[in-house]
Amino acid sequence: MQLLTSATQVDYYPVTPSGTRFIRRVTWHPGADNEMTTFSTIVKSEMMYDANQHIANGATVTDFNIHCYNGPDYAPMAC
Repeated sequence: MQLLTSATQVDYYPVTPSGTRFIRRVTWHPGADNEMTTFSTIVKSEMMYDANQHIANGATVTDFNIHCYNGPDYAPMAC
């Protein structure tokens, strides 16, 4: 799922096929010169709570991420 607010873009990527863990990528000021990206691994209940809070505060759903994140800017610390 991808959520967009006025200051951030939040992406949730599934880690496991069962959808029990997700990678949350938050991009602050997307497209700006001072763009910053953070990553965290969260469980399904935290993803659902976080997404519902963003939507309740005015975020819009712009896309759905159904595949794992494969970007070169993220490498998990441990498995």
